[in-house]
Amino acid sequence: MYKSKVLIIANRKEFSIKYKKLIENLGQDALIAKDLSNAISIIQNEEIEFLIISDTIKEKLSDFIKKTRILTYNTRPIIIAVSKSSDLNDRLETLEAGADDFLGEEITKQEFQMRFKAHLRRYIESSINSITGLLNKNITIKAIKKSIIELKPFSYLLIRIKDIDTYRKTHGEIAFEKVLQTLSAIINSTLSPDDFIGHLQESDFILITNPIQAEKIASFLTFAFDNILNKFYSSDEFENNFTIQSDETKQETKQSLMRLNIATTEKNENENDYREILNNLNNLIELCKDSHSSAYVIDRIKLKGEVTKKEKKNKVLILEPDEALSCLLKNVCELEGIKAEITLNKKDFEKIYKAFSPNVVIIDWGNKEKENHLNLAKKISKDDVKIIFSSSFLNKKEILKAGADLYIPKPYEISDIINWIKKFLN
Repeated sequence: MYKSKVLIIANRKEFSIKYKKLIENLGQDALIAKDLSNAISIIQNEEIEFLIISDTIKEKLSDFIKKTRILTYNTRPIIIAVSKSSDLNDRLETLEAGADDFLGEEITKQEFQMRFKAHLRRYIESSINSITGLLNKNITIKAIKKSIIELKPFSYLLIRIKDIDTYRKTHGEIAFEKVLQTLSAIINSTLSPDDFIGHLQESDFILITNPIQAEKIASFLTFAFDNILNKFYSSDEFENNFTIQSDETKQETKQSLMRLNIATTEKNENENDYREILNNLNNLIELCKDSHSSAYVIDRIKLKGEVTKKEKKNKVLILEPDEALSCLLKNVCELEGIKAEITLNKKDFEKIYKAFSPNVVIIDWGNKEKENHLNLAKKISKDDVKIIFSSSFLNKKEILKAGADLYIPKPYEISDIINWIKKFLN
């Protein structure tokens, strides 16, 4: 649920109290100010979306609204003027000055609340993402700012769909939108009335909830996402646990299936800026990147899934029977600051692999060594290592199913394979 903040500006106490109660009865927050300087001070420190301005102020109502509109240009709150005047010219002048609505003081409580709800509905509906039905980034950031000011404890969950951009490229916009709609429905099913959920980016979400519920929600969402993942892939893709992405050079990359990554942190008294919270969440969620299933991490570093500590990766092992090519690859790698070892056959490879512990392995798939090299790939794919297969044979699917992360056809440009090595190391 998103609560708007309303600032009532009036010089008559009974007016302020009356409208404050009416606003709060609608489940919204209301504050009171007596003059422009007091109002601007509140607007600068609070996320005010509505201004209710009474003509009981000392200045002329239209002039006051004109000044307010100029001073709140960046935040653009909705302004509702309330006046005892029934003169048409006063109404027109006030609306011309920048008011969004003009109400007479004789208006009933019920009508005032209905009119306010209509403005609130338009405000919320204009901020809704058309695909998911969730609120957009601007409202999400306002919600975080409001939670920082409140005295209550909160937990913040950054929810990110890992590898969804690749899924979008390979499966198209309709499938992409279906993933977002399904995830938003799952998230909504977990929320209590006081929770907030909104977009931070197109496929990143922020959930604000009670700290007691945060880990339960994260655990449920990661579990639920992995259990509906098969709905978004073909049976072959889901069984193989990867998709294939091609480019114009006929290189084939193995892409992981989507996973849900969640970072959770609690409100900290030392964090007074929403950007600090977002930076903290973005740093935490990096710990989930290497997980093979959906995973969550909380600020005391308790993990679900196979999340490993990220270490610097800088070693390449090359299995290439062409001695000239293998030496060339080794030399170019070392010029780029990458440690490289070479071997000409499978027997020597296994010894060097164990001692060297490479991060990337390049395997040439020759006709004689076909089965041996496929079995080798299956064996080392269980380790935390990226496998590049180079071959003049176009058995791409067989190669990728064996555990390779990239198929690159021969002959290839040295610069291409070096760029892929760098990408996998990073």
